[in-house]
Amino acid sequence: MPKKWITIAVLCGAVLLTGCLKKEQAAKELVTDGRMADPAVTERDEDLLVGDLGVERIVLPQLLRSLEQGRAQTATLLDPHGFPLIHRFPDPTVKPLRGGYAENVIETAKSYLHTPYEYGSDRTNPLTFDCSDFTRWVYLDALGMDLPWDSRSQAAYVRAFSKRIYTDFSKARRGDLLFFTRYLGNKPEDYQGLTEAEKPISHMGIYLGNGKLIHCASKETGGVRIDQIRWKHLQYRFLFGGGIL
Repeated sequence: MPKKWITIAVLCGAVLLTGCLKKEQAAKELVTDGRMADPAVTERDEDLLVGDLGVERIVLPQLLRSLEQGRAQTATLLDPHGFPLIHRFPDPTVKPLRGGYAENVIETAKSYLHTPYEYGSDRTNPLTFDCSDFTRWVYLDALGMDLPWDSRSQAAYVRAFSKRIYTDFSKARRGDLLFFTRYLGNKPEDYQGLTEAEKPISHMGIYLGNGKLIHCASKETGGVRIDQIRWKHLQYRFLFGGGIL
């Protein structure tokens, strides 16, 4: 067989293999169910209304990072709780999956699907999560990156160190951290005309691509789950996102 045809055959095989891998990946990233878009669920879901505002304040004192040791009097970058923001990087011994660390993050995130939700969950184990404990644990487990402990602090981290921050959801990439305000309703008008003070960060998750988010939203919606963002309250609640890899 001429070399030209061998090359063409190899390229065609690679294309088919890539297509199969993408289909397999998409099958593993199906939306969990419709509960996040069901008003009968969302309108009575207290966890969605509260989010993780101030969650670091309620963590048991023996598990909380010491204020005396953790605060940096001379640090120029502090999170909302006064802890120093330290730029973290992937453990160099971790091998990127399929050419990128974002895939390590996503594979790890999917391994925790359906893990139960608990407000103010124990940051030292992955038996339960709230939204920011989930994202922190995923990055720690996947890449050894120890992020701050709640959504506002992780938002401060992204603002401090990300080279790619956006408020246009269409710019999100796989593995990005996305931040949302608290739930106020299922309609876009429920979020119109609000001041910045009326849109606090209270929820976050990891972007999967194709308009999907993996996150830990509430007890009512079953803990760690996958949801479409577009044309739902998640899109109307979206504040900003960024990549940290």
